[in-house]
Amino acid sequence: MSTPHNPYRSVAPAGWHLEQSTGRYRWWDGANWTVYYEQMPMEAPRPQATTQHRTAAGGPESVAAQSMAARGPVYAPEPNGFAIAAFILGLWGFLTTWIPLFIGLLLGGLPDLLAIVFGIIGIIRANQSNGRGMAFAVAGLVLGGLAFISIFFGAGTIW
Repeated sequence: MSTPHNPYRSVAPAGWHLEQSTGRYRWWDGANWTVYYEQMPMEAPRPQATTQHRTAAGGPESVAAQSMAARGPVYAPEPNGFAIAAFILGLWGFLTTWIPLFIGLLLGGLPDLLAIVFGIIGIIRANQSNGRGMAFAVAGLVLGGLAFISIFFGAGTIW
């Protein structure tokens, strides 16, 4: 018994192909479009497809994109959450610690301490991820540290 011919079967191999609706290269898994798009540098010109047509299943067929197929999908880098949290907490603590009558201590004391701790963790993680989030981690550490040290000079209590 022979298998029936499926006219909707994709003839395009899995890989990077030019998606007609967006004009960008997108990963085709052999049956469906995935959520991955090619990260092309802004200054580099996009390669033009020499042969482009759509298959019955909606898949692409591109000769120029076949060289990109071997690279696989491009994943977005993970952000440094501790660095971002350190910056936000450090900025909040720096702005609220100066409020007098112990209100500043209540609103800014804990965020100052957390900014220092998260800033240190953010710097460690930035060193492990090629510097991703280093500026936010250092800024949060400095802002939280300055605000925390100012508490010992009366900030939030008598000013």
